[in-house]
Amino acid sequence: MCGITAAFYPDDVPAPSPDGLRSSLNASLERINYRGPDSRGIYISQNHRVGLGHVRLSIIDLETGQQPLSDEDESIHAVVNGEIYDHDRIRAEMQAQGYSFKTKSDSELVVQLYKRDGTNLLSHLRGEYAFVLYDAKRRVLFAARDRFGIKPLFYTLHDGAILFASEMKAFLGFGWKPRWNMDVVKHLWPTGDDRTVFHGAKPIPAGSFLLARASGDLQIQNYWDISFPDAKAVPTESVDAMISRTRELMVDAVRLRLRSDVPLAVYLSGGVDSSAVAGIATELLHQKNPNARLTAFTLSYLEDPANDETAHAEHTAAHLGAELVKVPATEQLLVEALDESTWHNEHPTSILHAAGKALLSKAVRDAGFKVVLSGEGADEIFAGYPFSVGDYLQAPDAAGEALGLELPSEAERQAIAQAYTAMTKLPLRTASVLNPEKANAPRPLVTTASHLFMLSPLMSDGVKNMFHPKIVQQMNPRDAAWYIEEGISPVVRENSVSGRWHPLNVSLYVTSKTFLARNILTAGDRADMTHSIEGRVPFLDHYLVEYVSSLPPSLKLKPVAKEGPRKWELVEKWIQRQAARPYITNEVYTRKKVPFNPPPRPVSDNPTEAPVLTPLQAHFKARVTKERVEALGFFRWPAVSKLLEGYLAEPKEALFGDPRARLLLTVLGYIVLQERFGVPTYEVV
Repeated sequence: MCGITAAFYPDDVPAPSPDGLRSSLNASLERINYRGPDSRGIYISQNHRVGLGHVRLSIIDLETGQQPLSDEDESIHAVVNGEIYDHDRIRAEMQAQGYSFKTKSDSELVVQLYKRDGTNLLSHLRGEYAFVLYDAKRRVLFAARDRFGIKPLFYTLHDGAILFASEMKAFLGFGWKPRWNMDVVKHLWPTGDDRTVFHGAKPIPAGSFLLARASGDLQIQNYWDISFPDAKAVPTESVDAMISRTRELMVDAVRLRLRSDVPLAVYLSGGVDSSAVAGIATELLHQKNPNARLTAFTLSYLEDPANDETAHAEHTAAHLGAELVKVPATEQLLVEALDESTWHNEHPTSILHAAGKALLSKAVRDAGFKVVLSGEGADEIFAGYPFSVGDYLQAPDAAGEALGLELPSEAERQAIAQAYTAMTKLPLRTASVLNPEKANAPRPLVTTASHLFMLSPLMSDGVKNMFHPKIVQQMNPRDAAWYIEEGISPVVRENSVSGRWHPLNVSLYVTSKTFLARNILTAGDRADMTHSIEGRVPFLDHYLVEYVSSLPPSLKLKPVAKEGPRKWELVEKWIQRQAARPYITNEVYTRKKVPFNPPPRPVSDNPTEAPVLTPLQAHFKARVTKERVEALGFFRWPAVSKLLEGYLAEPKEALFGDPRARLLLTVLGYIVLQERFGVPTYEVV
């Protein structure tokens, strides 16, 4: 794991001096030095129109893996962030073909594969990676990201140059001046496409690459995407075979990610995802060394026993013989980590997930580990979110029926769907709105409701009232949903409205491109790399994802008939549980998902006591002020003040926290970003 930065000056732009370019590269790397504190390297082309910078966190080939990397005739140069798995096999194959390597680093594969396959090299890469490669003979710069966007890579234009970096803050070293992107800001939510809160600064999309030529031409192409079979496709394997193959791929994904030349640990909660990773890792380690002992780290939310998973993590650790490190996560500690985690995430957040991850990562680093495995990504491929239920219920599962699964009748499915709608207050979106009789009705771009569930707190009149009136005039009730839907591939949208993809699969796609890519993975990478930790995510191994995506929806979110009167229970991540069963306890196997998102706690149950502000309330009171809110330029202080006063007077506990706290966290996020990035006040026109 590392940090990378690069600058490319096309022919129609004056080239900088070598000293000036080197100075800018060093200033850029200094902003992200925590991503690679072990060493630093810079390459500048002979015409000083290209500069590559790299800060290294040494994981594989500690002695000779310094970067930038180059080929034997110094015509191809690259900086690489991440891990490429199965590299020994590919290296041996290429050496037999006559290719020579300077190092034993997995990253050097990028250089040698490019010499052999050009941009097609990406089909051979397995893992978490982002890189920038310069072909000096062709004068072409080639930048790419892994299939899920696990590793970040941003680009922007500045004074005619094309800049690249692992984090947007690295652009500041080149003199870049950030400005607010109101397209994103007015929705309070990061989209699934290439927009960020900063105007003109974009991520290279997951599974995509960018080519920049000396002429100044830019081209972005997608080389991989998540896909699903036709909803009516008949499965060709038995359920037992599907479970067995899923297990094989899970084990292989963990096995590859155990390769490390430095100490390695795991994150462990009380759920099936991290427990499966820990269980499989323990089994694989014991095959080589029966006395091997895994170290696991878990968050202990001490102030809320109802949501604390420490006891479940303790049971799993005891079952595996692992050493468990319990990391305290009080509201005070989470609040203390909040502003810094927002700065590193580079976008606001409405929950405390990123702050919790920061506490975990710091504990891992303090204990002397440099690599950690996590269970992230499983919810998005196995259907682990509560809102996935509504999407599953929108249509029958023809593939599951063809497989012979016992499923609810049409009448039972409709009844379950109605109960779900009544509970969540979220109407199911179905293709019926496309009927000719409703030709004048608003037509959704996709038919699932999962993204509407996530956006629901942001679609209220109260949120609109927070914005300057001229910004509100640019909004309409459909904006929030269309904002996400327009960022989804047109092919996927057509597969949704045509019914070719089951609604659950469309939901998994949308969630992977939005919530996973722009929240979960961002929080994980930034928290880990802030503390110089390499995070690895076995459940996002693309061989595993491609196989699980081919399975019937009812094996991911499986209806199970209860005993007695015919009632149905929907078991999330059913096939993952079956595949992981040899490696987890029965307690974990049967336990439902519990998200880590501690709500602000009541200070006292005695109404006669004088109210005392919780740490989060106190932080809001100190940081969300009239001066700071008005300096942003797009929020109305009277509306924010009313929200703040109400939350300070009477915080409430609710699913995913008090909605007012979520909005105030978002406001605070913009304040932090303005302060740390030096963003000027937005001028409303």
